[in-house]
Amino acid sequence: MSPRIMLAAILLLVASPAFASDEQAVRDADARYWQAFNTCDMAAMEGLFTDDVEFYHDKTGLTSSKVAVIDSLRKGPCADPKMRLRREAVEGSLRFHPLAGGYALLSGTHRFYATETGKPERLDGQAEFTNLWQSVDGQWRMRRVFSYAHGPVPYVPPATHLALPAAALAAFAGRYRGEHVGAIVVSVDGDGLELVAGPLVVHLRAESPTRFFALEKDLHFEFIADASKQHASRLSVYENGAVVETASKVE
Repeated sequence: MSPRIMLAAILLLVASPAFASDEQAVRDADARYWQAFNTCDMAAMEGLFTDDVEFYHDKTGLTSSKVAVIDSLRKGPCADPKMRLRREAVEGSLRFHPLAGGYALLSGTHRFYATETGKPERLDGQAEFTNLWQSVDGQWRMRRVFSYAHGPVPYVPPATHLALPAAALAAFAGRYRGEHVGAIVVSVDGDGLELVAGPLVVHLRAESPTRFFALEKDLHFEFIADASKQHASRLSVYENGAVVETASKVE
């Protein structure tokens, strides 16, 4: 087959209604699977795997067969009724790739949220996935599952910040002493602040007249002034919404 004829055949495949139909069917099956995962519906998840499914995970390795995969889910994320994981795909990350012979790939990025009884839901991390789907008896099922690059969600700082006058920024500058990290030095850095605490160096931008966020990682800093003073006298450091350090100004 000449390259020109081969290209024409590929273009016809991409443009065919069957391609669009398969993509929607696979996406729908994927949505059903993750709905079942979020509710720990074992029967529904079982129906969306082939009997010879293989699950490759960067942390736990290979799990083979439908029975073993379902058992790992039952003993893993669905083991404790007081703790549940909720999976959510990162918007715009899903990619569909048709393969000849009744196969298709669906890949993307997803995030997991953990809920423990009596506690608010928290973002637990994210991972990449690539799943091989197969059309079996008119139903799409997962035959190979690849789950990898598990880790924390990359930090993206807010796109905008509050512009404070130079005098307001200068009121926060100085040396502080933290209960855990010891010496903390805050200095004016352009239209924001620079904070140095041991090996940690972060650049802060204002989100309110007294509260700042770091550009480099998910940390927030709140400066507090005593009623009798114009300059900040205390500093609180927040991570994941909780105070992880408090410091007092020493000079």
